[in-house]
Amino acid sequence: MEEAFEKLKKEGKTDVESLVKWLKDSKVIDDAKAAEDKARALFSDCVDKQAVELSKFKEAVGSLANEQKKNVEDLTKMLAEKGPMLMDAVKAGVSAFKEALAKKK
Repeated sequence: MEEAFEKLKKEGKTDVESLVKWLKDSKVIDDAKAAEDKARALFSDCVDKQAVELSKFKEAVGSLANEQKKNVEDLTKMLAEKGPMLMDAVKAGVSAFKEALAKKK
């Protein structure tokens, strides 16, 4: 999970919304708005919501594990497995955006 987080950090995607999406894509939380809001609330005391630190993300994952009565390692594994897929999606989105801008010129 740490490796995937660091890759997101390099891409500038450690904002709260990107991390909530990662939690959803990894099936750590479900797609319900209430689950998303609860996950966002875990980051409410972050100093910079556009650049969440790994330690705060780990704390949030730990809180989710406690709430769901699951093992932190299980959630971490789920996140690690989906991390590369999220990065591919981010890169594809950036590429499509750049192509769209190039066509407008």
